[in-house]
Amino acid sequence: MLAKCSAEGMEIEQCDVDTAFLYGKLEEEIYMELPEGLRELLELAEAEGEDDVVCMLLQSLYGLKQTSRVWNETIDKHLKSVGFEPADADPCVYTRGEGEDECIVCLYVDDMLIASRQKAVIASVKAGIAEKFRIKDTGRARFILSIEIDYDMERRTLGISQKAYTESIIKKFGQENAKPCLTPLEPGVQLTKSDEPQTEEDKAKMKSRPYRSLVGSLMYLACGTRPYISVAVAKLSRFLENPGEKHWDAGIKVVRYLLKTKDVGIVYDGLLGTQLEAYSDADWVGNRDDRRSVSGMLLMLCGAPVVWRSTFQKTVALISTEAEYMALSDCVKECVWMRRLLKDIGAEQVGATVIYEDNQGAMALAKNVGYQARTKHIDIRYHFIREKVVSDEVELEYVDTNNQLADFMTKGLSSKTLRYLMMRSNVGPKLETSN
Repeated sequence: MLAKCSAEGMEIEQCDVDTAFLYGKLEEEIYMELPEGLRELLELAEAEGEDDVVCMLLQSLYGLKQTSRVWNETIDKHLKSVGFEPADADPCVYTRGEGEDECIVCLYVDDMLIASRQKAVIASVKAGIAEKFRIKDTGRARFILSIEIDYDMERRTLGISQKAYTESIIKKFGQENAKPCLTPLEPGVQLTKSDEPQTEEDKAKMKSRPYRSLVGSLMYLACGTRPYISVAVAKLSRFLENPGEKHWDAGIKVVRYLLKTKDVGIVYDGLLGTQLEAYSDADWVGNRDDRRSVSGMLLMLCGAPVVWRSTFQKTVALISTEAEYMALSDCVKECVWMRRLLKDIGAEQVGATVIYEDNQGAMALAKNVGYQARTKHIDIRYHFIREKVVSDEVELEYVDTNNQLADFMTKGLSSKTLRYLMMRSNVGPKLETSN
């Protein structure tokens, strides 16, 4: 949504609903004991001879398991009542109107981003919400979910970054004065189960290290604005149950890398338009423990990533072509979903989505329906790629490995190569602007 807004010069404003969970109406009969604060009512009930007094809830309360769903149903009903329709691809994205009157609402629990070309449209939507709920209007969207948003409306560029959150991670793990690292994961570094503690003494020592907190903190950053640390986080996540000293040191190295990249973010260049393109790559047998490969993908809008993923494949690939083909399958699935979402928010794609692939064998397999002895074992579910190629939803194009932007999603790279791929992906210094 942010990329579309940068391309079409849409204003983005923000508001949140105060005590949102208290607005929902409960469908079930739910009873609760009287809290201590209702002492007078409790004493009155006891005076009338009632020993076990409970009250029936008419509206939702914080702490109920139904509360989140009930609130979502409540705000969904209200938005629909004022003309908004939820997107088929994402029920938390709502749209209304076309052209100058177009408006998009993105919902995250009780936080909302509201976008339109006209500020008057945004104001009317906020006023409609305020009639039903008590809201906090924070004006132009600057900060949401620990993500900072910067604009340059004249150049139609928009940047997202997490400098404050990054600094909090550095401070949390005591690395303010540490020597910075040049990369989050050095080339050739292997993290394996053989590095896990084997003795009870070593296990007890590692219990004092907040490894899960470290990985969780880095994961939130990787998912928010830092795709280039995703592969390091994916590898660290494999050892949450029994991390060793080497795993901890590798996690701290990622934090030390953040010392040099606190200001790095993603910049969407709206002048490049909203035509979706993607990059798919794999690191064959990248996991030394079970020989599973690593899949990596980047989906790009306005010249920068909007979706990225680094994951270990679920089965062992016997040849490199198979690993690339499995990664390509995941990328195609994500592209199909993204095309639906873009259509829902008024950025319908023209023609096929180009996916850049650096493995000629995987490309040939995707285009050839014939029998291949070396690839006959590949699970049929991956062959839906062919269907999407034939239907012109996706188009495969070869890119040499040096320009494969998804390369940093699959393995550790040298600092020079990483910087080059980040620059090509519009991942760099946060957008500095005065407006």
